[in-house]
Amino acid sequence: MRSPLALRFLLGALVLANLGAILAGEMATAAEEAPKPASGTPASEKPASEKPASSKPAPSKPAPAAVAAPGSDTSLIYKFDPLSKKYTAVARKDLKSQHVYQRYSSGAGKWVWSKAAADGTLRYAFGPGSSQPAALFDMPVSSEERTKAFEKQAPELAKRLEINGSKPSLRLGDDGQWSLMPDSTKGRVYDLESGQRFEWHGNHVVPVTHGTGSNLWTRAGGQYLPVGEKRFSVPPSYQW
Repeated sequence: MRSPLALRFLLGALVLANLGAILAGEMATAAEEAPKPASGTPASEKPASEKPASSKPAPSKPAPAAVAAPGSDTSLIYKFDPLSKKYTAVARKDLKSQHVYQRYSSGAGKWVWSKAAADGTLRYAFGPGSSQPAALFDMPVSSEERTKAFEKQAPELAKRLEINGSKPSLRLGDDGQWSLMPDSTKGRVYDLESGQRFEWHGNHVVPVTHGTGSNLWTRAGGQYLPVGEKRFSVPPSYQW
């Protein structure tokens, strides 16, 4: 038989063993119930491709740069600011109806000025003497700012327009440059590609004909001369 002392040691060892088993079971249960990351990998250790996208908005595209003259890409269309004398490439979908733009004409073999139609096509190839309202040049300024700028560039002409209560208009010179003209106009165009002349009366485009009933003209010495059998005297208002 074992001694009472040995029995006490045996009972003590059994109690300690039971307590150890109970504690180990509770720790295992707590570990199983603890929340785990969805992917099993801490977010800070995820590769960049798996991290959530930044909430910052994407940077906007820079505006097209203005240039001093059209480039070599003849597929482009340009709007023109007659105040800064700068050209800016513009997408066809952004063309404004009846506004003036520059395009390359394969028929004329050079860059020409045209008017945008409602369907997005560009019509006419402005020749010297053509004139258009300044407001149709798609300038990035208000009407008041535009008027003040023209007053600084041509004070005498601007004063005359102010006295007459007229809106600024621009005329295309023989040098291909636009300048402020002394009177207002709805629009006059001499078309280089067809040799015809047109005037705008409100929203209506009217062909300018001469004595033979033809709308064909040529320009020489700063005047328009009729193309046809019968010579026609051009009224002074048409001699730009």
